[in-house]
Amino acid sequence: MTGTLLFSVSNGIATISFNRPAAMNSYNKEMGEELEEITEQVKTDASIRAVLLNGAGPLFMAGGDIQFFHDGLDKMPSGVMKIVRTLNASILNLMHMPKPVLASVHGSCAGVGMSFIMACDLVIAAENTKFTMAYSGIGIVPDGGAGFNLPRIVGPKKALEWIFFPDLFDARTAELHGLVNWVVPQDKLAAETQIILNRLAHGPTQSYAHAKRLVNESWQCGIETHLEREGRAFEACSVTADFRAGVTGFLNKKKPEFIGK
Repeated sequence: MTGTLLFSVSNGIATISFNRPAAMNSYNKEMGEELEEITEQVKTDASIRAVLLNGAGPLFMAGGDIQFFHDGLDKMPSGVMKIVRTLNASILNLMHMPKPVLASVHGSCAGVGMSFIMACDLVIAAENTKFTMAYSGIGIVPDGGAGFNLPRIVGPKKALEWIFFPDLFDARTAELHGLVNWVVPQDKLAAETQIILNRLAHGPTQSYAHAKRLVNESWQCGIETHLEREGRAFEACSVTADFRAGVTGFLNKKKPEFIGK
């Protein structure tokens, strides 16, 4: 446990929870510093095979701490880039860590909260969750990679619509446009989240890591480069214990037991 986050590891699953419920889990400087440290730790810990990002209390995250910005209006832009770079480090850690990251969202997800779920690999949401990009409502631009990830998820025109107009939209709309993978009733969110996490934590971790990297890198390379990278990744996976278990299990009609190696 830390000041603004809750952190635990159990059965190969790391859970990172935003924990400022009295401030609607809003992101501030302290949270940013703690999150960078924790995500760096999780990224390099080979015993962790799946990661959960969620919010403590009644909602996931209401965005940045507006009071913090208000208190520093006369000092702007002093210190802004330091905060931004700390945020960016956590975003990159989530996107680049060689293990799957699942966001479990409830209540509301706004502003930089949206940036965080876009940096995760998979998202499950309670059906009553409300979403908004929020940034234009205070005359600022998206941060945390939202301007990069959102158009790649929903397309440029829908991305600009959501960025220009900070209107609320629901979980089914988020699912329709690919921002969310699953929408479930609020009372089933915890159970359904755990089912997905257990599948990920008992899956072929090395295969997941290569697949995640290939998908993320596909936006920055041509098909020829991608095909070569796929081949190299296939080659690397072919000598893992999980590949051996998978092939043997398939031929013997038995479910393989993957160990993540």
